[in-house]
Amino acid sequence: MSSSSPKRPDVPRNLKPYFLCLLKKGPRWNITEGNEDLMPKYLAWLRSETEARRILFAGPVTDRGDIIGIAVLAADTADEASAIADANPGIESGHFLAELHPCFLPALDGVKVEY
Repeated sequence: MSSSSPKRPDVPRNLKPYFLCLLKKGPRWNITEGNEDLMPKYLAWLRSETEARRILFAGPVTDRGDIIGIAVLAADTADEASAIADANPGIESGHFLAELHPCFLPALDGVKVEY
């Protein structure tokens, strides 16, 4: 194909690499004693990471299964995405586990979370 060939109309041109984070119940999921401040810590961390655009958006999964939340991370490498996820207070405490998957999505540059 030459560079002057028409582009395929069925292939999006604005795809960018991201990491999909599936947040799952961790081994300490049901241990609440001594962890009463976990949710405020988690929400403050999530807001900080979202405002820094390392997390583009996140939300809960509400079907009561093992996956409790999802997030889309902006990271250049799997190691960078892991570092972002591992800093989650719920991961640090063992209440959550993160499963990361590289993916291509339409550019999310215009997606903004409002606080």
